[in-house]
Amino acid sequence: MSQIRSHTTNRVCCHRSALNSDTSFCTECGKPLIRCMASAECGSLLDDQGLCPVCVKPQLALDAGAAATVREGGKLALPLTISNASPVGRPLFITALWMKEDDGELREITLPFKRLDPGDTANVGIRTGVLDYAGVHQVDLRVAVATRYQWREEEYVFSSAIIFPVETKDPSGPVTNIHVDGDAGPGFTVYNPTRIENDRAAGRATHITAIPLNTIRADRSERLLKRRGYEDGLIVPRDVEFDWRGFDDGDAPFEGPILQPSGLLCFGRNATTLETGANSVRLLVGAGGKIDKDASLGISRQHFTLYTESGRLMLRVDSQFGLRVNDQSLGRTKTIALCDGDVIRPLRKTPDALEISIGFEVQQDTVQRVLVSRRSR
Repeated sequence: MSQIRSHTTNRVCCHRSALNSDTSFCTECGKPLIRCMASAECGSLLDDQGLCPVCVKPQLALDAGAAATVREGGKLALPLTISNASPVGRPLFITALWMKEDDGELREITLPFKRLDPGDTANVGIRTGVLDYAGVHQVDLRVAVATRYQWREEEYVFSSAIIFPVETKDPSGPVTNIHVDGDAGPGFTVYNPTRIENDRAAGRATHITAIPLNTIRADRSERLLKRRGYEDGLIVPRDVEFDWRGFDDGDAPFEGPILQPSGLLCFGRNATTLETGANSVRLLVGAGGKIDKDASLGISRQHFTLYTESGRLMLRVDSQFGLRVNDQSLGRTKTIALCDGDVIRPLRKTPDALEISIGFEVQQDTVQRVLVSRRSR
C-alpha cells in the first residue's frame, strides 16, 4: 500500500522542479508536486494547508478616517478595506463577511461587491452595537474568499480581530491606554482611537494612515461555516491518496495523490496517459481481460471527472449520455459531491453493467485515502 504523503512546502527546489509541467515529483527533495488548479496561469504549488499563496492573497485594513474616540454607551464605526494582493492576474471573490462582538454571535454583513481584480480595493463599513461598559472590547471578523478556474472553485475563510478601548463616560475618569498597531497574537490587531485623537491634536499624521489587520487562515471556521468539507465536518484534502481496485493493469494510475498539473482524474473509454491517451482511468465493460465491445460503446471517450474542491471529492459529468450516482441520474456538466459508499454507474440504461464504488479511509475527520473499486459484469 502506498505511503506517499504530499506535504508540499514553499521550498525553492520544489518550485524549481515545478517549472517543468511534466514533472510530478521534485527532482531534488523527492516530494510530490501538488499544483494549484490554476497553475497554468499562476504557476504555483499549494502550501501545506492546500491553499495557493499566489491566487489567494486577501488583505484587510482599518481605513483612514476611522472613529477618533469612543466612549461608554456609544457605538464604534469601523471602515474596512479588503484588497486583492495577488501578484498575478487572478481575480479574488469575496463571498461573505461576518463580525462578532465580544462574546456575541457571528452576524453576516451585506457586501455591495463580490469580485476583486488584482490590485483592487473595496470598502465596507461595519458598526458595533452599543458599547455598554468601559474597558477593552474585541470585534472578530471572518471573511470568506474564493478563487475560480474554469468550472471549479476553492473557498477559504480568514480570521481577524480588532481590540480597542472604550473610555468611561466621565471625561475625568481613567483612560485606557493601549498601543495602536500593537500585536496581541496571530490574527489580532490593537486599535486605539483615543491614542489617534491625541496624535491628531499633536499634529501627527497617524490618523490618516490605514492600519493593516493581521489575518490568519481559519480552518475550523471553514468547516463550521460550511465553506469547506462536508456538513459532518469531514474533509478531503487536495493531497488525498487514491487506491485503485479491480482495474486491469494500465487502466488506472499508480496509488497516491493526484499529480496531474490540472488536478483532474479523467475517466473514459479512451486509452490512459500511460498509453499516450488523454484519460487518467480507462473504463470498459467486461472483466478478466474479456471486453464487451458493444456495451463499452455506451461509455464516452471522456465520461466523467473526479477532483477535489473545497475539501470535498467531486464528480463532473462529461458525457452526453450522462450517468447515475446511486439512484440519481445526472446529465452532462452536472457536478456532485461524492460521499463514502457512493456508487457511480456510467451506463444509465444498463446501470449494473459497470459500477465504480467510492470508499473513504478516515483519520481524525480527514480522509487519508479514497478507495476506488471497479466491478463489471
